[in-house]
Amino acid sequence: MPPIPDTYTFTELCNALGKGSFYVRNLQKNLSLPVCHGKGKNNGYSPPYLIFLEKVVAMRAFNVPLQKIVDLFEIEKKVLTLLHLDSLCQSDTWYFGSAEPDELSDGHLLLSGHDLGFPIADGDIQHNLDFAEREAELFNGEEMGEDVRRVLTKYRAMVDDIRATIRKEQPVLRSALDWAEALWGIR
Repeated sequence: MPPIPDTYTFTELCNALGKGSFYVRNLQKNLSLPVCHGKGKNNGYSPPYLIFLEKVVAMRAFNVPLQKIVDLFEIEKKVLTLLHLDSLCQSDTWYFGSAEPDELSDGHLLLSGHDLGFPIADGDIQHNLDFAEREAELFNGEEMGEDVRRVLTKYRAMVDDIRATIRKEQPVLRSALDWAEALWGIR
């Protein structure tokens, strides 16, 4: 297995995803992802960026509507912001964790792979630690109706809905793969 590069060019990203440039640019646009130019330490796409898009492509293969993926991603970023995890990194892609798809646990967010450090289903959340200097707001988030527990409840419902879609589509994909193998020997 070849070593994993530090960054990917756009062409390498498309090749790794097995998708054309128009398809990938459409995902980037719809998900409001940063677009990089070139390759190198401050340019190019990181392995977590690729892992994120691999999950999106897989979900699309299971016929999960792109708008549901966009909504899930937005709520994941909201959870991370409410937990003040956005203050730990200055990158444009601060919301990407580093978890491989097969390393996800009960504490990882589905798309971003970010490890929250606690099982998402639990109610024990320490959400008041903030590591960044922010301008003081007139009201705190809870006074304005923002509550991480409430957002996580909505997040879990969205994940359950996506899981139901994937369960429903799984036999269809298996049948299509069997058909392709029987007809053309493709597996």
